[in-house]
Amino acid sequence: MRIEFKSNNTILYDVPDFNLDQTFSCGQCFRWNNISPDTYIGVAFGRVLKITQNDGKFIMHNTSVEDFNKIWNGYFDIPRNYGEIKKSLAIDSVMEKAIASGGGIRILRQDVWETIISFIISSSNNIPRIKKIITALCENFGEPLEEGLYSFPSPENLRGITEDDLAPIRAGYRAKYMVDAVNKVLSGDVDISSFDKLDTDSVRQELLKINGIGNKVADCILLFGLGRTDVFPVDVWINNTMCKLYPDRCTSLNNVRLVGRELFGNYCGIAQQYLFYYARENGGNI
Repeated sequence: MRIEFKSNNTILYDVPDFNLDQTFSCGQCFRWNNISPDTYIGVAFGRVLKITQNDGKFIMHNTSVEDFNKIWNGYFDIPRNYGEIKKSLAIDSVMEKAIASGGGIRILRQDVWETIISFIISSSNNIPRIKKIITALCENFGEPLEEGLYSFPSPENLRGITEDDLAPIRAGYRAKYMVDAVNKVLSGDVDISSFDKLDTDSVRQELLKINGIGNKVADCILLFGLGRTDVFPVDVWINNTMCKLYPDRCTSLNNVRLVGRELFGNYCGIAQQYLFYYARENGGNI
């Protein structure tokens, strides 16, 4: 890979195993929008980024060296060698097909607070509606940025928030869980600043203190907000897929989580994304 900083743009050449469409459409993030066939615009860590993929290169428009090094290099998981990970995960013919199908997916390292609220909103929801609710949340409680976009509201932005205050974003029953998350984080009952210092199981137990967060949502937060690739989030797609692939081993949602971990080890979270993308793209037919 080669990096060039030119005319206020950061240009990445020859980045293997990276595809914007696959990365932004695999259910791990909700604030990126396709504005042309090759270009997306989104917000992360209070920054707006327009990014283009074409002719084997990625152009991060109006991005300084400092912003690339501080935010985007880690956010897009650029340093990780996905080629080696794919080799370790290709344990059978179906996994080989899944990897080939979604081989451009990279696990985004998102803001942990944003993933907490986003995946509370995602519960029993579909991606277009999740994106609509999160957009409304940011417009109503975030800070204005460029391009008519808004920052994700911090816990402090939401201090004192009530379910009635959240009515305009139309989050439904999830509003009470969002209020609980705000209150527990602000009170220190759940100390998100400590998460990087804790092991995966300890962070999960902290997350489960928040009403509305079960194992699946906690695992999504661990994977997409903290980069803990040793978790295997299980939703209906993954449960059905794993039960088809490994019927002698998969018997329940919790069991599927353990089987995924046993089969794919410390990169089971990445395997989960390949399987999820492959199953969804093929309508569950694997």
